[in-house]
Amino acid sequence: MRRRDSFFRKVLPFILITNHGLVSSFVYPTAGSGMASLFNLQSSFSNKSNYIKRTFSTRSAKSASYHERRIGRIQEGLQDAVHGHIDFDTIVESRYACTRFQRQDGTSTTSDNTKLSASTSNSTVVELALDCLDLSRRAPSGFNAQPYRLLLVHTKSKKEQLAKFCLGRNADRVRDSDCTVLFLADRECLREYKRFSNFLDDKKGGDRAVTVEDNTKVTGEKHRRSLTKWGKRKMQFFILLFSSGWPLPRVLSNPISFATRLGVSAVSVITRRKVLVPSLSSAETWASKNTMLVAMTYMLACSSRGLATCPMEGFNAGGIRKVLAIPRRYAIPLIVSTGVPYQREVEEEGFDDVGMEHGPKSHSRGGGSTRRYPLEDVVFLNEFGVEGDEHFQTRSN
Repeated sequence: MRRRDSFFRKVLPFILITNHGLVSSFVYPTAGSGMASLFNLQSSFSNKSNYIKRTFSTRSAKSASYHERRIGRIQEGLQDAVHGHIDFDTIVESRYACTRFQRQDGTSTTSDNTKLSASTSNSTVVELALDCLDLSRRAPSGFNAQPYRLLLVHTKSKKEQLAKFCLGRNADRVRDSDCTVLFLADRECLREYKRFSNFLDDKKGGDRAVTVEDNTKVTGEKHRRSLTKWGKRKMQFFILLFSSGWPLPRVLSNPISFATRLGVSAVSVITRRKVLVPSLSSAETWASKNTMLVAMTYMLACSSRGLATCPMEGFNAGGIRKVLAIPRRYAIPLIVSTGVPYQREVEEEGFDDVGMEHGPKSHSRGGGSTRRYPLEDVVFLNEFGVEGDEHFQTRSN
């Protein structure tokens, strides 16, 4: 029983792909069936109302039982996953950058590029997006510091404000999609050290306490002991070192961060790497790296539920901070619009504003996912620039 529990907790989360019973509506619809796919999604969603009916406010109240709910979702979706023959490879292959979304109000952008106001949002899609964000919190982060915040924008007024600071057709995607998620990278994650310390002790806001596992070979059981005060201080030191995010006024934190990185690099150069020291990044780089793992997990989770996403970086961060009241300590490396893909007619032009074509109808309308460089051009074996021709040929055969 203990092994089975361990299996459900550690292995099955990676195949949590049909926990809403959306197998039938996963494959992206063909032309003319976009709204039908959404109706299937809504119907499947409502059939499981006793399983996922909860609002955003209810989520925080039930955060203590997150793992119990998650195990229930995994067990419920496992049967559908087995019968649906949908695997992780299928999800990755079918994900694409959706450059145009189906508007909930039924209107469409005209050929003369007349700008439409923000569309209303489908509550079902927004709820699914929230569930994907819930799942994306399981993405790894350095020392489990979780240096990010996730801001979901779905009301007409806020979508309109956000769209004003997005460039080109990115603004249309924000207006047309059901919601847009802003991934905020925290450049000063230890400014709230008390919150992090409480999280380590499971006093507030954590799914469970951070513990140290001691494997006992004699009994085969795991004994858990709380993280010691010294252990928390050690973790705090390493987070400060790697994140370069000193919880000080910027006029002090920036010089200290630069001096620390310069000093560590000097040690490596002077000792000719005989003394091994880590390669440190700026605070924004470190936080963005961790945040992008969450963003990718979110997009894959959306794909598993039949939702289309479009990651975008063409926006004015300063303007977005102002209209959405985002503190300056947060960088905005990425925003992701989420919704139902627009199903264009065959004669409609499918290229975006920079001349690229995305999605299942690319490859000159011949089908298939968007193109990528060949494996041998981007993957090397054992040493950079060394192509494993025989291995690649074996795979292709």
